[in-house]
Amino acid sequence: MKTKILYFALFALLLLNSTGCKESFLETLPKDQLTTETFYKSEDDFIQSINGVYGINNIWRQKMEFFPMVDIATPVATRGSGRFGQFDWGGNGYTPDGVPGDIRAWFSYWWIGIARANEVLYRLEEVEDVFTTAGLKDQIKGEALFLRAIYYFYLSDIWGGMPLITEPVTTETYYPERDTKAAITEQMISDLKEAQNLLPSVTKYRSSPAEMGRASKEAAQSLLGKIYCAEEQWENASAELKKVIDSNNFELTPGATGFIDQFWPEGENGIESIFEWQYMSGIGDQYGNSFVSYCATGAAGLDVGGNGWNYIEPTDYLVDLYETKNGYKVTSTWTGSGESQDYFSFSSDDPEFNPEDAFANRDPRLKWTVAYEGNPYVDEKWPENTFTAASPMESNYGNLKMIVYEEGFAQSDMNMVVLRFADVLLLYAEAQMELNNLDEATKYVNRVRSRPSVSMPDVPAGIAGSQSDLRQYIREERIRELATEYGHVFYDMRRWGIYVDEMENYWTANKFGRENPAVQIDEHNVLWPIPTQELDLNPNMVQNPGY
Repeated sequence: MKTKILYFALFALLLLNSTGCKESFLETLPKDQLTTETFYKSEDDFIQSINGVYGINNIWRQKMEFFPMVDIATPVATRGSGRFGQFDWGGNGYTPDGVPGDIRAWFSYWWIGIARANEVLYRLEEVEDVFTTAGLKDQIKGEALFLRAIYYFYLSDIWGGMPLITEPVTTETYYPERDTKAAITEQMISDLKEAQNLLPSVTKYRSSPAEMGRASKEAAQSLLGKIYCAEEQWENASAELKKVIDSNNFELTPGATGFIDQFWPEGENGIESIFEWQYMSGIGDQYGNSFVSYCATGAAGLDVGGNGWNYIEPTDYLVDLYETKNGYKVTSTWTGSGESQDYFSFSSDDPEFNPEDAFANRDPRLKWTVAYEGNPYVDEKWPENTFTAASPMESNYGNLKMIVYEEGFAQSDMNMVVLRFADVLLLYAEAQMELNNLDEATKYVNRVRSRPSVSMPDVPAGIAGSQSDLRQYIREERIRELATEYGHVFYDMRRWGIYVDEMENYWTANKFGRENPAVQIDEHNVLWPIPTQELDLNPNMVQNPGY
């Protein structure tokens, strides 16, 4: 196992302006800790302070690692605690008063991260003669800028325009008004441009394992490229993403099992990893990753310590995207339901396809992403498993990515993979496709598909020669590659403008013979409601339209 830096174990400082303020929506940790008057006196103080900016992801029982569950607000997954429970997250019944506590925690703690980053940036400008280590001041500033940008990225992606705060909060500024999404985007772009000029390459961290997990130059470039894609600034996106590619500091995880290896502790912070939130087991629940305990299947023998609660379960929508090894589509057709499972027939134009063994000879990413009856990867990792299609609570399928159990409840060592090289390659392919450079786009899609652990056929020539067909193919490839990771599908479907249609087309009335209504969403559901509790804390925070 690689050495990890315990960002979260080092810092519990109140990171608001020393002038003080009343409780607000930016409230941070308890105020009985160190103060700014007694801190920021040494390099070590600044190292601890930047660790605290990372550390919001490990605040006790806030479950910030639950973010991959946003994919249950798309057609690719459902929530095991209720067939249509995913609409609590993004559709039917999702109201400001009913925002689940875990989602409200994301809202609150991303703001804490921004407040901490602002405090670090402010103190860096105040100090003199503190730094003696070459480049350390620039690195810490770059990390603070990157982290402020990534927290704003998720806040503004889910909730739209947010208050734009770039300085420590004071008594005059603790009830800020919302700014436009465009203003937030402009600030993120500015922060990431500056950050990439200040941060070291990932190679510096690889030569010092205790530093692995810190934001690098390439992490800033990758996030900036992702933002440019959302803004449809395709030339700028291509330029930033190509910097990462041309750095030659990353490659797709090698080997026959490379795709899944990166989602085990032995592969964390590896050659494909660009940025991960760090977790460690065996030293207390606060530091372990509890995603596994809540999001693994509860199937006998695959259950992780009795705590697999099926919070995220893949659907047939996702399963059908994984082609046969010959590159043909597979279609699931619902034929009926038993007491605790659905029944499907399977078909494909592949002449070698066997509908009685529908999961055999498929894109290998299927067996490493989705638990299904007879999955050889499940049998390898959990040889005593009794997984059947009836084992999950609501669907025939279970989640496998990042399901690594150790020690006890909430004690997974597995990091949360936020940015990785395959994501960058497919974003670059998308940008090139939108610029109508179809050959270049196809080359990078094929690079993802042809790596040894996947070894799928190249993009068909007929699709590669059509911009509209290649656009659809790249979108499907991103889902095949990135489903149930760090919210990529949820993010992509909304930036592509297909989210509402895909939800309506999949979550129809009487789905699988059940007495459920059709999904009731429209364009206002693309942004989620601001939690009522946050509106109460800040009277200047207005609600999103439609709620």
